[in-house]
Amino acid sequence: MVLLSKTLSLLIYPLSLSLILLIVAMLMRLRGARGRANTLTLVATLWLYFCATEWGASGLLGPLEAAYPAFADEELPQAEAIVVLGGGINGESRFGLGGDFNQAADRLWRGAALYRAQKAPLVVLSGGTTLAGSRPESVMMAQKWSSLGLPAAPLIQEPDSRTTRENAQYTRALLQGRGIDHILLVTSASHMRRAAAAFTSQGFFVTAVATDHQTPAIIGPVPGWLPTVERLSRSTRAIHEWVGYRVYTWLGYFAPAEDERQA
Repeated sequence: MVLLSKTLSLLIYPLSLSLILLIVAMLMRLRGARGRANTLTLVATLWLYFCATEWGASGLLGPLEAAYPAFADEELPQAEAIVVLGGGINGESRFGLGGDFNQAADRLWRGAALYRAQKAPLVVLSGGTTLAGSRPESVMMAQKWSSLGLPAAPLIQEPDSRTTRENAQYTRALLQGRGIDHILLVTSASHMRRAAAAFTSQGFFVTAVATDHQTPAIIGPVPGWLPTVERLSRSTRAIHEWVGYRVYTWLGYFAPAEDERQA
């Protein structure tokens, strides 16, 4: 079910959606509906172009990140645990050794910084896998953690979650017997809205520690009106979060009243 939902979610992404619209337009043209086909082709082209420009990327991702700016360690309160969500490490490659960091690697790095600042005595690494035979991301995160020279003693691995909701559910199950309620939740700024709501719904008192902010302060050297793969990637990530939050709300995954705290 999770794999199916993740596969279907690809259809909302700008590149996939535009290609589908172009295919539909081609079929319509073959049936003689040239006017509608031309309109659909124009819509698909403009949408893909918009999402691949800085206008689209900043317009879609900016509001998500602006709601969760970064804070220095001294501005954050003490908590009972630091929870670092997966997503910052790619799966094992054919010729590599272990997983490789991706653009969201700041998640683990920020969690390590919080631990070094003694903001909490425990660190939960939350992330599983949807691929049979592959190692959970929590295991690969723990390896990266050790490579930073940090002790393994404070780590608690949550290797079973495949979605943000499961991150929250399984982390609650792990920490239930420890009486832990206040957590420093570490994830990408664009993901924080959905993640914080999911963890709050599980009864946690959440202090959001957002990282991995990707909206640039200065645009360049490529002009904002020129499409790039990086800008398309940011737009895709933003659309995933906007739609994901709405779907979670529609499915009733969030508590009616969110008691979320942002430092």
